[in-house]
Amino acid sequence: MPPVLRLMAAAGLPTAGGEIGMPDIAIEAARSGSGRVAACLTVVEELLAEEGDAPYAALKFLEALQNVASHGVPQLVSTEELMPLRGPRTIAGWAQVEHFWQDVVDWCDGNGVDLQESEPIRGIDNQRLRSLVWPAVRTLPDGRAVDLSHVVQYELAVGVPMA
Repeated sequence: MPPVLRLMAAAGLPTAGGEIGMPDIAIEAARSGSGRVAACLTVVEELLAEEGDAPYAALKFLEALQNVASHGVPQLVSTEELMPLRGPRTIAGWAQVEHFWQDVVDWCDGNGVDLQESEPIRGIDNQRLRSLVWPAVRTLPDGRAVDLSHVVQYELAVGVPMA
């Protein structure tokens, strides 16, 4: 089974209709009390040991999951809840994703790129809008937010993509 379908199945999503986007899988897996995130992280651990597109899919899932969890909203798992669920490969992949996003933040801070407060993002009521925004934006510990527009600026300036 392809990596995305394996993650979908672990998240309890139907696979008969084909693949959906990684952000949608991450949002579903991250729902508090669903118990699905542990199964997804088990699949991530397996994918990171494989060849081909599997490790890339695993990293994209981890990126979306980290972003979703970073917002600290009660209906989703927190970063702290995710930590003990990670296997050794997942810990390494997690660190790789975190390192990239921290590089983006450091570049933004060093180049005068303003990072806005994340409070408006955490307060989004519309479920469809949340499913688009939350996986694409990361809330930082200081309350600011870094998003894909910052990633694009960083990648264009530095020439280093995430993966």
